[in-house]
Formats: sequence, structure tokens, C-alpha cells
Amino acid sequence: MKRKRISIPEIHDFSLPTVLKSSAKFVLLFKQTILIWCLVNFAFIYLFKLIPNGWTDSLSILWLVAYYIYWSVFIRYILQHKPYFSLIRIFNGLIPASKIMFINISIYIILVVVPYIPLLMGFRDKYLEFFESYMGILQSNDTLSGKAMFYGIMILLSPYTIARPYLALISSFVGKSRSIIDSYKKTHGYYWRFVSCSIVMSSLFALSFYIDTKYKIDTITYVMTFFLIYFNIVFINIYKCFYKRKPKAKQSSQ
Repeated sequence: MKRKRISIPEIHDFSLPTVLKSSAKFVLLFKQTILIWCLVNFAFIYLFKLIPNGWTDSLSILWLVAYYIYWSVFIRYILQHKPYFSLIRIFNGLIPASKIMFINISIYIILVVVPYIPLLMGFRDKYLEFFESYMGILQSNDTLSGKAMFYGIMILLSPYTIARPYLALISSFVGKSRSIIDSYKKTHGYYWRFVSCSIVMSSLFALSFYIDTKYKIDTITYVMTFFLIYFNIVFINIYKCFYKRKPKAKQSSQ
């Protein structure tokens, strides 16, 4: 009995419904393998919750490094690039990964710091009321308006801060271009499709967060366990739309 080969079928155009459907079919086809990856992912998420002070603890750095390696192996495995564990590709991926962190930190700083500039320039009388309202909403993490404003902005920026840079990260893991600019060029004209993808992804996590808050239960861990796997497969599918594998040259018979 032949073992089923892990392989995501080619999709020739980035259509979100097609990509979501193809990814779901892939998960169902290889459900036993995906279950193993989900269990390992659950262990990582659970271990992070055991770190006493979260991101402020030095242990979180070790956890982050291990988790980064986990995803690099996962991506190479799904794309069938052997060996699945490759130190060279792991180090190559550090460049786009660090750029993703830099871009998102920069965006956050811009959202928080830039509104102060008109005040420093002397526009106090007309601008102060707007500034106080803006900062009040942005800093009100417990209010619906604050969350909606912050996540709405991040979703609109996501094609530039997460989606396209993540395609460059996937590309670097398999030995192709690690340039984020190259990723922007390849995906030019698909901005709203990436925004739609971010809306779908964010809505599932937002729903889980709402359920946890309202009913005082913890579903987010289980949601992240599966959907982080699923949406990585979605992005691998999107990656295959734009980064086509070159066909191997046929060897002529002697």
C-alpha cells in the first residue's frame, strides 16, 4: 500500500475562496499528519503560558527561537524541501523575519508617536481635542471602539506589514528570494485580496477572544493550535501562486 505523498496542488491565481478551500482539503487529506503538527503547536503555546512573566521573561527568547525553528521545519515539510531541518535556511529566514518585526514595531511607533508632532509644531488649539480623543481611543484596550480602531488600521496595513513579508520568509526557508521588495513586486495588484485574507483570519481569533471574555473560558489556545497551522498552509498556497517552481530539465537518454 503506497503512502500518500505530502503535496499541495498548484493554484494558478490567488483567489481567496479557492485558496481557503484547497487548504481545507489538504488538511482533511493529511489529517493524521496535521494532527501531529497541531499537538506540537499546542505544546509550544501551552509552554509559553507557563512562562511566569510572558514576553518580559528571558525564557521567552529561547521559546521564540524554538518556535521559529518549528515553523521553518513545518514550511519545508509541507513544501517537500528536504532536508526539512536546514540551518542555512533557518539563518536565511532571520533576515525577512527581523524585517517583519521591524516593520510592525515601526508602524506601532508611528501610530503612537506621530500624533504628537502637530502639538510640538504649535497646533494646540484646533488639534488638541482631536489628539485627546485619538489617544484615548488608541489606549482604551478594554473598549470596543479602541479595539476596532487599532485592529482596523492593522488589517488595512497587513498586506505591507505581515502578508507580503511573510511570503518572503517562506521563500527564504526554501532557498529562494528573501527580498520583501521582490515579494511586493510579485503580488502587485492584490492588495484587497490580502486585506480580505486578514479579515477572515482576524475574525476567527476575535470571535474566540469574545467568547473567552464573555463566558470566562479559554478557547484561544485551542483555536490558535489549529488555525495557526491552517493559515500557514493558506499562506503556503498563496506563496505557490506567486513563486512558481521551475520545472526540472529532463535528462536526455544516452
